[in-house]
Amino acid sequence: MKLIVVAALSTMTVLSACGSKPTAPAGMKAGVFVSYQCEGGKRLQARLADDGSTVRVRHEGGYELDRKGDGVFEGEGFKLVAAADGALELMHHGKPVARNCKSI
Repeated sequence: MKLIVVAALSTMTVLSACGSKPTAPAGMKAGVFVSYQCEGGKRLQARLADDGSTVRVRHEGGYELDRKGDGVFEGEGFKLVAAADGALELMHHGKPVARNCKSI
């Protein structure tokens, strides 16, 4: 009996993981660069990969960031975080470089 319950729970876990697609940060689109206006007159652009696994960021250069969690992307010392209000924050080695970025 325990084996049947464990097998059923395992199957449900696998199916729920396969059926759930990660959500994109507000304003971001797959395959299209979206411009963001940030505090202090800074700007950045971001493009979500078709499968949602990476984000390409343009800000004083170009960077490919890997999804680390829902709304969090990291790579090359950069971290892009999506806030609940739809704004983005870009950090480099833990220091903010662009805050309160909203799509325009």
